Amino acid sequence: MGKAILFVQQKGGAGKSTLLTQLAVYRALAGARVALIDLDPQRSTANWFAERLARMGGAAGLELVEGAEWRASSDIREVARQADWVFVDAPGSAGILGGGAMRAADFALIPCQPSMPDVWASKATLELARKEKLAHAVVLNRMPPRGRAAEAAALALAATGAPVLDPRIGARAAFVDAFMQGAGVTETARRSKAAAEIAALSSALDAAVQATAR
Repeated sequence: MGKAILFVQQKGGAGKSTLLTQLAVYRALAGARVALIDLDPQRSTANWFAERLARMGGAAGLELVEGAEWRASSDIREVARQADWVFVDAPGSAGILGGGAMRAADFALIPCQPSMPDVWASKATLELARKEKLAHAVVLNRMPPRGRAAEAAALALAATGAPVLDPRIGARAAFVDAFMQGAGVTETARRSKAAAEIAALSSALDAAVQATAR
């Protein structure tokens, strides 16, 4: 059975679909079988996948399932039988996630932008993950190169007691460009800081999943 990772954040704009697709491409390029399940009504991951098929002529080790909340649990478990990794783009509503998606997943990755509204919005997701006894961690995403406000938000997030993964992911144009092409930065900008951050995040996620396996 593959490991199912739920990418979830109640507040929009945190970059969960971008991180999901970037990590998926990185793992697929390394030879893993990666399945994507898009439960978000905005269908950002599904649209990215369509761009990938159109521009690159194939999925290159990835597959997509456009799911729905009512069958999230069965979709995740079924896909996990065939894939090494299942990356689930969750809907923004914490209430919806109280159903099958969190119960079927092995781990939740919670992207959070470095602002106090994002930190506050993360609390509902963190509380639900704890309630469902789902292992989880936060990743700081779209970090500016400098700024006191970002550091203050990072400290506030740490004060919640949530596990926070390293590295922090920068606010980089390379991510925007790659997403628009249905690609990953490890394909379009292999030697960039963005690609290095995704490689480091992938390793950190591996370690967190192994440490909290249930």
